[in-house]
Amino acid sequence: MRWLLAILVLAAGPVAAQTPVAVFPFELADTSGEAAPAGHDVRIALATGHLERKLEQSGRYRPIDLAPLAAEVAATAPRYDCGGCWLDVARKSGADLAVVPTVHKVSSLISTMDLWVADLRSGQYVAHVSGQIRGDTDTAWLRGVDFLVDERLLRQAPP
Repeated sequence: MRWLLAILVLAAGPVAAQTPVAVFPFELADTSGEAAPAGHDVRIALATGHLERKLEQSGRYRPIDLAPLAAEVAATAPRYDCGGCWLDVARKSGADLAVVPTVHKVSSLISTMDLWVADLRSGQYVAHVSGQIRGDTDTAWLRGVDFLVDERLLRQAPP
């Protein structure tokens, strides 16, 4: 029976290591001119958690808990316009890669969602995926994350 287990292990090949990744919270760049609806903080937390789970479930990535660095993470906002000010925080987390997600809200109907992936050794972006989402709802944001991870990011060669 042990020989069968050994054969199965050898046939499976080496287990791919999961790359440690610092997943920053989504940020919202709202240029719609509309009043900010209640609940965006909850939506941002929901979408960020969903992104972390999707990355982990892919088998490629292992999200690092940034909660111990919450104050430092918050101080980097807005990350989409700070010239890489988040790099030191991401490196301090022990991650190899960082994911910086944003949503640019143009109107209640149209937003663009972006995921930027950076190699923390070089400080350079190694992947960027983007797509439009329709609607400013939890469902729209979660579907946007699903699409960008499943159909764009994971279809690229791992960084």
